[in-house]
Amino acid sequence: MSGVMTWLSRLESTTNKHRLTAGKGARTVNARAVLDEVLRTHRQEALSHDAPSLLSQAIAQLLEGDWRAQPKREASWQTYWRGLRLPSAFVYEGAVAPVKTTPDIAWHPWLAERVTGPITPQVKERLLQLNKYLFRQTELGKPLFPGTLGHRERSLLLFGDEKALDSMPPNGWKHVSLTLADMGATRRAPPLPYTSSGRRDLPAIIVENSDVYYRLCQLNRDQPRWSLVIYGAGNKVSGQAECVSQLLKAEQVAQLLYFGDLDVAGLKIAHQLRRKLLDDYGISLQLDEWLYDELIRNRLVTPEGNANNERFDIESRCDWMPRFVVRAMKTLMAAHLRLPQEGVANR
Repeated sequence: MSGVMTWLSRLESTTNKHRLTAGKGARTVNARAVLDEVLRTHRQEALSHDAPSLLSQAIAQLLEGDWRAQPKREASWQTYWRGLRLPSAFVYEGAVAPVKTTPDIAWHPWLAERVTGPITPQVKERLLQLNKYLFRQTELGKPLFPGTLGHRERSLLLFGDEKALDSMPPNGWKHVSLTLADMGATRRAPPLPYTSSGRRDLPAIIVENSDVYYRLCQLNRDQPRWSLVIYGAGNKVSGQAECVSQLLKAEQVAQLLYFGDLDVAGLKIAHQLRRKLLDDYGISLQLDEWLYDELIRNRLVTPEGNANNERFDIESRCDWMPRFVVRAMKTLMAAHLRLPQEGVANR
């Protein structure tokens, strides 16, 4: 899209917005208010030396369509911005669409073909930021998304916020056919510490706490039970589902087990990780029955503190867990106790 057409699309969308905001049947729009908003929204591009000339041409093309100037003769216009002459108002002479309630957005062509339906205000805000970036890259003659960057690196360049793409779904926002790959970005999950036994035929296990991680690594060296022992870093583990998925794929391991504290907080972490892995990556997480059996047999209980105060429906969300684990959990809750995972160290 040429520079003139870019400014024209901005003028058209802004004049239409002002007309529709003014109410039903309104046709006259203050030209200075329109130009002020366009220059404010695109202030970086407005600093260009050729911006007044491009805007002047865009205004001329705007007035060849559904709009006319007031006053009509350009000789009566006033000089307003960097030598740019401007009428006092734009008057709409086109047909008024009876159903239309909001103006169209002048999307960059690359983005226009990806917006397929109505979008939420939050997504719209992100897309408008992306739209501005795309027009700027096009006007400068630069590639839209040079190279491949981590999603936070790309997010900072596009939105001025490195976390803006953290919550973007893998398949894009609703009614927006857009992925991280389309923007030359890849999601790089936080590093995940693990130790491999080299036995791909064995299941992997992920644990919450560091002491238990080292304990299981030692046990696995003496008698391999797991292909990988993965450190999940407490309740952060549910946010590492993507990295867990990538690790299992790279190591060609098919089965994943979990071991954590036997309290409501610990089972909630297991449930959240399982749901995330299953929904997004098709991986079915199971509890390590041998370790939970050892933990229950050792009976090294502690007061529950806040660990059993989590809002979590044991009946409906633990139906995938072994029954002996759920029974033990209910007994502990009734006695206001818990079993920390470190209790397996004695056996």
